[in-house]
Amino acid sequence: MPDGARIVVVAADQGVAEGVRQCLSQSGQPAVVQWFSDPAMALARVGGGDIDALVVDPDSSGAGSSGLHDLLERLPGPSHRTRTVVISVSRDWAADLRKIVAASLRQRESSEPGPASRPARKSRIIGLLGAKGGVGATTLALDVAAALAGRHSAILVELGSGSETLTLRIRTAAKSAPPYGARLDGLWAVKGIPGLRIARAQDTLSAATLAGTLEALDAEARYLLLDLGSALTPLVKSALAHLDALGVVVDMEMLSVECAKRVIGTIEQAGACPRASIGVVVVNRASLACPLSVAEVQRLLGLPVLGSIPPAGDLCNSAQRARRPVVDFEPASLAAQSFSQVAGAFAELT
Repeated sequence: MPDGARIVVVAADQGVAEGVRQCLSQSGQPAVVQWFSDPAMALARVGGGDIDALVVDPDSSGAGSSGLHDLLERLPGPSHRTRTVVISVSRDWAADLRKIVAASLRQRESSEPGPASRPARKSRIIGLLGAKGGVGATTLALDVAAALAGRHSAILVELGSGSETLTLRIRTAAKSAPPYGARLDGLWAVKGIPGLRIARAQDTLSAATLAGTLEALDAEARYLLLDLGSALTPLVKSALAHLDALGVVVDMEMLSVECAKRVIGTIEQAGACPRASIGVVVVNRASLACPLSVAEVQRLLGLPVLGSIPPAGDLCNSAQRARRPVVDFEPASLAAQSFSQVAGAFAELT
């Protein structure tokens, strides 16, 4: 997770979140700001823990003054560390927020291990884990990696999908030697996406060699995307401890949600990945309306939904035949825009 305060903004207007970012930037206080227009999604994120401040604009959040009390009453138990700033109530909400952030940073400096015990990393590591087989975790990982590579360098590492499916989905260019210390057989450039490289690792890495490989890749790219497949193998379990963010990929049907519950429960029981680092990505692979809504999926899993991918079976199949990510194959499509939004959510989370 990033160094600095973590702020959640509830407002219908994204400009409120931009105002919060500018407020903290002008004061030189490091912070990550996440914006939600849906109060329920914001509260689910706060419930995940690790949030320092909740900024609420009741005039644009949809809650209104009459519903503001109910909104704040629904703050989950784990949010006891979260301070709330209500823009319409505070005389100077910007000053109030800066005080909260300053206090949070002072507390973190006094309680967190120093640089000697926690080496700084240049890259951000994101994992994509399917709730069950066939939900589209590899497709999502590829498109998120391609979207991030449009602005920053990214490496997509296949850890758990099996059968080397990435090389069947993408047009590779030159193969380069891996950096010293990385237990990989090479890094493949991707045609048409200069910022993206891929690596097959499920057959070359083990739980014992994963940490060294991730360390060797640290200086190679801004983002390391790990396609974790859909099984909690020893290799995948060892990867969870290194993640800055984990996306659990769920299909919009009850079986997939029940599988996701078990997967998330296993992860939390093992303490392998902080709950605040986990989000859900909903994939609607059916062409007809499904009985579950995104809000229902979020309620059942108790975790924030970072994004939703609309039905796009024909488009995804066409992109796979062309061996290109959807965001590169048809960037103006609704599916490509949704993949890019999910990529942006992961960038904010890390």
